[in-house]
Amino acid sequence: MLYLGGLLPVAGVEARLPRRAAGLAVRPFAGVRRVLYLNLRTGLPRGITMAEIAAEHAEAIRALGAEPVDVLGVSTGGSIAQQLAADHPELVRRLVLIGTGCRLDAKTRDLQAHVAAHIRAGRPDRALSTLAVCVLFPNGEPLARRLAPLASPVAHRLGDLSDLAATIEAEDRFDLARADGAVRAPTLIVAGARDRFYPRPLLEETRRLIPGSELRVIPRRGHVTVTGDGRVNAMVHAFLLAPR
Repeated sequence: MLYLGGLLPVAGVEARLPRRAAGLAVRPFAGVRRVLYLNLRTGLPRGITMAEIAAEHAEAIRALGAEPVDVLGVSTGGSIAQQLAADHPELVRRLVLIGTGCRLDAKTRDLQAHVAAHIRAGRPDRALSTLAVCVLFPNGEPLARRLAPLASPVAHRLGDLSDLAATIEAEDRFDLARADGAVRAPTLIVAGARDRFYPRPLLEETRRLIPGSELRVIPRRGHVTVTGDGRVNAMVHAFLLAPR
């Protein structure tokens, strides 16, 4: 199973943050699948599309020589996973989408555009503070401006954030309804009932766009907390092990 994680400020898998994220992500599913954690590569060109990102993931799957594979995508990783399943259906055996939808809603797209704009303008501290604060608090932009100086040391350690900006800009243009192909893999969609970034109408639209997909909404869970819920892990296990 390929695990496509959520948005991280750094690309690659060598830094401490993605390695930690990989460990946490893989652990719940290691007993039922060989799990490979994928993060975006470094050096993403400005203007790269979600289809081009998905094509690179398709190349990775072919290089493994084990296609088709199960694919699990969380948040931004879920956007990539949907594009991958639509454009390269022969490579995806089953698809699990957690905390993601067929596109970003208007408010989330606007938030991510602000983060990318701060990076492009040479203000990585503002980008990181906006990303961190607004994930936790709605309308948190004023607070993010005040906290930006505190994010400066982190931004300095992380270095160039242009890969983050390129990923955000690609996701802002993503819409499964405009994909050239259709998702044919059996699909499980799981989200928190309190997810501000993917509200229920958007989740229902995602379900309609993927024929035969199953939508499960977890009460009292939000965009971040849904991934650590034991019920979600149990649902994913059952879905992966069920006869096709």
